[in-house]
Amino acid sequence: MAEVRVLHCLHSLSWGGLEIYTVDLIKQLAQTGITQYVFSQEDSKATQELRRHGIEVLPFPEKKLSKLQATWRILQLVKSHRITHIHSHTRLDMWAGCFVRGLCKSSLRHIYSLYMNATPKRDLFHKWLFSHIDALCASSEDLLQEVQRNFPIAREKLHLVRYGRPLEALQPGLFPSKAQGLRQHYKVTNTQTVFGTLCRIDPGKGVRELVESLTHLSDSELAQTQLWIVGDPTLIGSNSEGQPLFEPASKELNDWIAQQQAHPRHGPHLHRIPFQKDYIPYLEALDVFVLASYKETYSLSVLDAMLMEKPVIGTNTGGTPEQIGSQQERGRTVPPHNAVALSEALRFYLTHPGQIPLQGQQARQWVLTHHSWSAPLAQFKKLYYTEE
Repeated sequence: MAEVRVLHCLHSLSWGGLEIYTVDLIKQLAQTGITQYVFSQEDSKATQELRRHGIEVLPFPEKKLSKLQATWRILQLVKSHRITHIHSHTRLDMWAGCFVRGLCKSSLRHIYSLYMNATPKRDLFHKWLFSHIDALCASSEDLLQEVQRNFPIAREKLHLVRYGRPLEALQPGLFPSKAQGLRQHYKVTNTQTVFGTLCRIDPGKGVRELVESLTHLSDSELAQTQLWIVGDPTLIGSNSEGQPLFEPASKELNDWIAQQQAHPRHGPHLHRIPFQKDYIPYLEALDVFVLASYKETYSLSVLDAMLMEKPVIGTNTGGTPEQIGSQQERGRTVPPHNAVALSEALRFYLTHPGQIPLQGQQARQWVLTHHSWSAPLAQFKKLYYTEE
């Protein structure tokens, strides 16, 4: 069997779900013995993490490359490192990968992992572009259906590759003292249910509607409720003094949440908590996880919450209904942009507390069945070693 040499392209300065998962995937693939390199920005968090785990990074020093610059750099790396496969992880990298694949023709294969939505792209140029993708992989059935509708790519090139998760690191009961300490810190009583979300403070995450849902609970229901929002506004850089700069809509939302915390009625039941690198104890401390995004392709935080035996309240768009289940056996789905519907979902668990452990156990079992690392690693190895 010919040697496989993969060049992963991760053209991003951000450090969110896409970047974290891509780094995790590359680390897991490295343990299978595949020769891998990563084309990424010199100062990015992804580059730092990859190097920390012994992955060879072939960096570019610029903050951002144009599509043509990226194409030229990748083409040079393909030649100098005898690359057999490009694996692109962002849209810009997909474009560059397609151009390089077109130049190298049959001597190179191109795999594209799509993590975000698939907006309509059916013009002649995109038909040419997608003809230079040998395999498009996504974790969500909904996203693959969207790709079929909106991308000019052959159906046989589409592959459902579920996300892998660290099953051993996400087990209920791993951090009982930390979880209990958090509940004590936030003065959770024995009669209260803690609902919480881990996400960017961003309008698209539905955080405003989630906070507004508290206003639709009765006084007695509110007395039984705490809502934890764990996360920070979207960071876009820093000023000349080194202070963080946030995306304006995210900063406005963050300021609004601070105002809501001062509200005499529901403010005492609302806690805004900064982003936590060590997030597992926070998941363990929750009773019910909530992700109110307007459209979530396929949430890693939902999977992690489920592994911690938490039922999930999510919106009925994107890949979230797949995760919660057609019979809502692992949580509740609600329409997006709807604070009243979110309050009704909160009310369901306040009035049916026995459903929390039952749905939580079903959620964990589903993730254990469908999201171990063994399946995606086997699928990617098969794609890498397929001769076409």
